[in-house]
Amino acid sequence: MIQKQEKRYVKNGIWLSHTSLHDFLKCPRSFYLKNIYRDKKTGYKIQIASPYLTLGSVVHDMIKWFLEMQKQVTKDQLLAKFDNFWLKYQGKRGGFASYEEEEGFKSRGRKMLEHFYDSAKILGQMIPPMDFPKYYLDEDVVLFGNLDYMEELPDGSLHIIDFKTGQRQEEDPLQLHIYAILAEANLGKSVSRISYWYVDRDQEPKEAVLDSLEEKLKWLKKKGQEVKMLVQSAKWVCVKGEEKCRDCREYEAVLEGKGEFQFVDDRYKKMVYFLDRNS
Repeated sequence: MIQKQEKRYVKNGIWLSHTSLHDFLKCPRSFYLKNIYRDKKTGYKIQIASPYLTLGSVVHDMIKWFLEMQKQVTKDQLLAKFDNFWLKYQGKRGGFASYEEEEGFKSRGRKMLEHFYDSAKILGQMIPPMDFPKYYLDEDVVLFGNLDYMEELPDGSLHIIDFKTGQRQEEDPLQLHIYAILAEANLGKSVSRISYWYVDRDQEPKEAVLDSLEEKLKWLKKKGQEVKMLVQSAKWVCVKGEEKCRDCREYEAVLEGKGEFQFVDDRYKKMVYFLDRNS
């Protein structure tokens, strides 16, 4: 089992999540633009509004609310909450290029929640969410994550479930292994099961293979060192060179003033912009 660590203050640390690690593995410059660069006035990161991000964020927030209410809400109450929360991300705020596109994503979100509501009774006893769980990969490299759901099994071990709103099937359960490491290190309980639940189509979670967490941790520490060396060198080169990958082109377009500022997300310390994907 992954051992607990003493909590400590990390000044100017490098914070790694599954998402930011994926950015790093995909393109160093994209990683910089999404995770390291800060707006000079606010000190916040920048983010391009996306229909898929909006859909995932709102559905996850509604599932979280439903579980916090201990499932003691009706389906109509859940959908009404969704409709009201969706208003915060209408139009360009949510990355939608047209009313028709927005309505299509909103309809998908409602169907996901209806499907989840009808299936949620299979979930066991929920472990209270952890407050910003983290693991120190190095003196200044910190792994962190936001776990969707944990339940305690009859033998006292944990089952970690991550709710998925996308249509793509996850091929690598690295995200679940990161969550398992964080759970064991912060709760002192072993994790025996990890699962994805594709809420738009499956009636129950799909269990993934749980590999050795110690071996995964060794790999993560190695990648953490690679990220640290990259940050220290500041050689933010795109994998496609001067041609630039799609993410680099889009984020650099925002830095060049081509994006439309929408709002400040104080929750995640981000400046959110709309970028016309057809331009």
